[in-house]
Amino acid sequence: MRIPMSRLKIGMTGWVVGVGGTDPLRRRLLDLGFTAGARVSAIRRGPLGGPTAFLIRGTMLALRSRDSLTITIDTGEMDRATRT
Repeated sequence: MRIPMSRLKIGMTGWVVGVGGTDPLRRRLLDLGFTAGARVSAIRRGPLGGPTAFLIRGTMLALRSRDSLTITIDTGEMDRATRT
């Protein structure tokens, strides 16, 4: 099932399918490792809808909800060759 990354519940894992948003935001997210096939897990959410911490490629990153909305995640099984 494909969902925006902001909808990942704490403890859920998925794989990046795509990154949208404005060009500067998209480029920054790609530079941070949010590329197709990357495994991402939701670790912790800030109070009152604050930033959410995600684990990607061994690094924990906090993103605002509006930024994580631009990343599409597949929570189902993907082809193992595309996973990183």
